[in-house]
Amino acid sequence: MSDVLSGVASPTDVRALPEDALPGLCEALREAIITTCGRVGGHLGASLGAVELIVALHRVFHTPQDALLFDVGHQAYAHKLLTGRRDRMHTLRQADGIAPFLDPRESHHDALAAGHACTAISAALGLLSGRRQLGHTGHVVAVVGDGALTGGLSFEGLNNAGGSPLPLVVVLNDNQMSISANVGAIPALLRTRNARAFFESLGFTYLGPVDGHDLGALTRALREAKASSRPVVVHALTKKGRGFPPAEADEQTRGHAMGPYEWRDGKLVRSRGGRPTYSEAFAQVLGDALERDPRVVAVTPAMLEGSALTGLKVRFPDRVHDVGIAEQHAVTFCAGLAAAGAKPVCVIYSTFLQRAYDQIVHDVCLPGLPVVFAVDRAGLVGADGATHQGSYDVSFLRPLPGLTQWAPVVGEDLGPMLATALQASGPSVLRFPRGTLPDLPPELAREGTEAPGLPMHDARVGAEGARDSAASRLTPAALPIPGARWLKRVAGSRLTLVTLGPLGLAALDAARSEPDWSVLDARRAWPLDEAALLEASAGGHVVVAEEGTVRGGLGSAVLELYAASGVSPRVTLLGMPDVFLPHGDARVQRTQLGLDAAGLRRAGRALLGEESR
Repeated sequence: MSDVLSGVASPTDVRALPEDALPGLCEALREAIITTCGRVGGHLGASLGAVELIVALHRVFHTPQDALLFDVGHQAYAHKLLTGRRDRMHTLRQADGIAPFLDPRESHHDALAAGHACTAISAALGLLSGRRQLGHTGHVVAVVGDGALTGGLSFEGLNNAGGSPLPLVVVLNDNQMSISANVGAIPALLRTRNARAFFESLGFTYLGPVDGHDLGALTRALREAKASSRPVVVHALTKKGRGFPPAEADEQTRGHAMGPYEWRDGKLVRSRGGRPTYSEAFAQVLGDALERDPRVVAVTPAMLEGSALTGLKVRFPDRVHDVGIAEQHAVTFCAGLAAAGAKPVCVIYSTFLQRAYDQIVHDVCLPGLPVVFAVDRAGLVGADGATHQGSYDVSFLRPLPGLTQWAPVVGEDLGPMLATALQASGPSVLRFPRGTLPDLPPELAREGTEAPGLPMHDARVGAEGARDSAASRLTPAALPIPGARWLKRVAGSRLTLVTLGPLGLAALDAARSEPDWSVLDARRAWPLDEAALLEASAGGHVVVAEEGTVRGGLGSAVLELYAASGVSPRVTLLGMPDVFLPHGDARVQRTQLGLDAAGLRRAGRALLGEESR
């Protein structure tokens, strides 16, 4: 079967195959997708479900003269395999390898970059309009799936396209899933006779429903759509995860992102460490809050699985809301909940929070409503790459009046921070990274009664010496949390490392061999703990490190404070640079960016003029 695929180097080869070779091609594509995801991980389920659809699209349409735009790209691994990338698919989502989503810089068969859902229809209509205006021919096809019709942008595009004379082709890859099962009225409507009336009332010719795994039926419908002189919808019914029994049996996500994995004794074994993640730890403390206070409500835009909320949905079915791929709605829904007296917690990835910025500003911050934003995947995300990096949340949220931004160092910080945020009279953000929880370092295990922060370390008695014996006892965090805390506080310190979030652990490692360095965990990106930061400036040298963009982030805020206060220490800012960081191993990228202990130590020594030490 794989011999069929080995002879396909481009869509031209797909069109040259005889009809009776196509089932073998589809089987070979599935085998390649399963093998690739088994080795390096990836979005398996949606791509398996779209195999016949993509083969049929390349039989009927001629890319790149005809443009195929995929919503997100979760569906598009078969497209990558058929467009000259088969020999490099083993590098999928790896540094310098095949991109996790669509990228025109990777292939001219990718019409437009796409890493967020619900964009395909709007982008396709714009592409078609621009091509016609410039005298170019060719068709434009928007392939919409994985829950994109639960998001508002898709409907803005449908509204505009349905009233346009342009022959846009919208292919609805209807698998009834986003990551998990779709929610709301539209997915239910699509499986009724009213689907035709729905699309026709918007101005589209409706073709379907078509069996999305029947190549003959798909090809006939797509050829009819291609011949149309007006907007048309081809409604294809597919099964996410098709052809891989473990994915088909996965009732929650149909194998949305299974892998790496391997077969042992005839069973699928997924590789995964036993240590809990920040997401899982936050879900646990959120569950505690839901237990304690009936006013607490959780809301997420189609991220129950990614944010580890599936168990809470079972426990609190009426207080944990999945609103679909609808970030703007999620935020304003939370605003309404807060206005009614509830305590909403909007659990959302950093990269997806960007999509609801207007709602954060106008619907939450302007009226000062007490919405808590639990911002998951803040900072580097690894294999999902540029479209999903959590680079900007600190910088785009910091200017908003009344919004407090918290960041935990370790899992033990999550409970007190959430409790503080739920007590607040205005909006709050709690940002945490993708990844497993670190061990609690000795410095945090000894956290004492001194507020804010940890016991004073005196270089005269050694970095491990506490000021008094009471400081060696672990005590509950004061609520509300007062501000920054010293992870290492040296009398007469020459340099202070100021960090946000888990980088505090790297700073501690960096400072252990430096007896006259202090470490300050800012805990808040905004508002700043001005007294602690001014104390940090007294030694004359400050390194600010954060896992977010340097421009406009915590470091910028610290510089603004120093300028306003008339102090002028030498300051180095470390963080994510002014580029869109690609996919790769997040740990390697931290090292490359100098955001590990060695990098922080180098930066501090350079600031002190001790590079050769």
